[in-house]
Amino acid sequence: MNKSIRNVMYILVIVICVIAIFIGVYAQFFKKATDNEIDYNISGDNGAENVISQAEIKDAFKDLFTNEFFSFDYDETQLKKIDATKPIVYSGIDNFEKEEEEKYDIKATIPVVNISSDIAKKYNDTTTNIFVNKLNSIMKEGNVYTICDVSYTAYINNDVLSVAIMASIKEGDSAQRLIVQTYNYNLKEDKDVTIDDIMDARGLDASNVNKKIQSIVTKAAEDAKGMQSTGYNVYERNLNSDMYDISSVNNFIQGPNGELYIIYAYGNEAFTSEMDIIEI
Repeated sequence: MNKSIRNVMYILVIVICVIAIFIGVYAQFFKKATDNEIDYNISGDNGAENVISQAEIKDAFKDLFTNEFFSFDYDETQLKKIDATKPIVYSGIDNFEKEEEEKYDIKATIPVVNISSDIAKKYNDTTTNIFVNKLNSIMKEGNVYTICDVSYTAYINNDVLSVAIMASIKEGDSAQRLIVQTYNYNLKEDKDVTIDDIMDARGLDASNVNKKIQSIVTKAAEDAKGMQSTGYNVYERNLNSDMYDISSVNNFIQGPNGELYIIYAYGNEAFTSEMDIIEI
């Protein structure tokens, strides 16, 4: 083999090695980019991973309810409060505990939105109608032994106040109910904040969010059917319901780090503690 042929072979080997390295680097980079795209595009179609993340998300969401308001040093000097001596959100019913043997066991802390406006009044009236009146009814009627716990959480993110109240209610032999009520209020513009407002502010794509909602809810429905086949009583989700379209969402908050929680608390309408939480 003469020298020129050997040189050509060496060059070919070097070229092949360079191509192999390039393909390896490209494949690794492409895989990482694809993984990131799944996260950022909110596809939510990672199969078994959703089961773990839903369990973690639900636990993290429930852990938010510490009966505290986090203002993050928000400038409230321009706000007109109902009570100038209190923060924007405070505990109107604070650490209320009352127990009567064979009748009820109640633990409740319930917030007040301390803004002098028609919108804040609507929020506070809703809180009274759903939670305060329920507590009074439990204590007054006492027909069946009832365990009731109520707590809340509240945050401000970019002029938007988010408040969520959660009640766990177990009445006699009925299934436990988990009720969640949320309020989202633009403090600067004095108006309700809709899910469309949040979507626009975050630049979120409705089709991608809908895909994530459908993926998580479908997986939850499949898991429920599996449990039902073993004899458990489960809550059956209607996957064809318009409630699972982002345009119909009205129960949501922004959390302590600005994360968006879309909340499907089925106990709001039925005797169940089932809940799907979509975190974005």
